[in-house]
Amino acid sequence: MNLAKITLRKLAAVVSKKFREHGLDCILVGGACVTIYSKNRYQSYDLDFVTYEDMKKIEGALNELGFNRQQRYFHHPDTPFFLEFVAPPVSIGSEPIDTYNFLGEIKLLTSTDCVKDRLASYYFWDDSQALDQAIMVCKSQKDIDFMELERWSKKERNQEKYNYFLAKYISSKK
Repeated sequence: MNLAKITLRKLAAVVSKKFREHGLDCILVGGACVTIYSKNRYQSYDLDFVTYEDMKKIEGALNELGFNRQQRYFHHPDTPFFLEFVAPPVSIGSEPIDTYNFLGEIKLLTSTDCVKDRLASYYFWDDSQALDQAIMVCKSQKDIDFMELERWSKKERNQEKYNYFLAKYISSKK
């Protein structure tokens, strides 16, 4: 398969479709969700999937697409994107995630959970790039549940950083 000019979103769809053909399940998480939800304002080059599937089955499916495993990543010679499979369960902070979005073939975090994921990096590791990514997603998506973000932030004991995020988001819209 020629992947030379494929977008991250299209690659996620190709991988997801191949997994379904093999009866495998995976959930796209991390920076790739930011790329999709920010409409490419942020560009990730890794696609992180969470799966309970056996790595040998994953490897077999991906080999059919021309991906080769190199330690914990899967690379394809025609694309700068690489794949990683993250240990389950899907969770953000202390909360497990069990509701997902579907964009065509792709099963991924909801836009609100994508923002939570980025805020978690900001809250726990002071990652200012993750804060900027959370704001990008909020500016690109109309369905962000800010009440849920605030509830979760309080539960994670990060109300002060949430307030900073919210103020920065509001000022970015002016």
